[in-house]
Amino acid sequence: MITSLLSIFYTTAQFPQQVRLLEQEKDQIKFFSMATAALLIWRTFIVGSRILIFVLFASLFRHWLFVVVGLHYLLMFALVFYQMRLSDKKLIRRVLYILVTPFVYIFDFCVNWLNGPSRYWYVMCYVLMFCENILMSGLVLWYVRTMPSPAWFIVPGSVSVMVMFPLGVLSQMAYYRYWHPNVRRHGERSVPENSDKMNNTHPPPTQIRLLSWSEFRDKVIEQNRLLDTLTNTEA
Repeated sequence: MITSLLSIFYTTAQFPQQVRLLEQEKDQIKFFSMATAALLIWRTFIVGSRILIFVLFASLFRHWLFVVVGLHYLLMFALVFYQMRLSDKKLIRRVLYILVTPFVYIFDFCVNWLNGPSRYWYVMCYVLMFCENILMSGLVLWYVRTMPSPAWFIVPGSVSVMVMFPLGVLSQMAYYRYWHPNVRRHGERSVPENSDKMNNTHPPPTQIRLLSWSEFRDKVIEQNRLLDTLTNTEA
């Protein structure tokens, strides 16, 4: 079970690296780097907290877990359905993504089929996941108060769920703030070759920038239409 969990954490953390292997070398993520460490911590805490609270909740409330998972799937189905409306992908791909992707989003938002910024997609998924974690943890803690001799790991496990998820989000923000490949590339562009780095007063580049919803949506639509046009031209 431990090796299986470690494999899940490692695979979800490695997904962005494997995708970037198809891109230029400067856009790739090195295996031994702070970016890899941040990705691993981020995915481990997010996915780990989901698995842990599902196990604890199912051990006490049994089949009610399927109600929680079913509701989450329906909400993620609506999100993916809206995402596909912003893309010009072929019908068969859109149907496949809409049906399958919500299952993945039960545990984490680790697959994004759209080009462009992704911050609002993360917000929508992670706020919902965190609220679910808090609700299930609260129900577990309330239920064990009525038990004469609950298992020793239930209370620490429920508290860990509440702590792990925010730590995962903080690790995600650190990754996008300091170690995302785009941050490194923009940093190299912002410093002229003959300039004195010690006297450079430009603020460090970052992937965390405020965008209105309309700006975010327009960027997503623009980049996906550009990608679809290039794909159709090559085909």
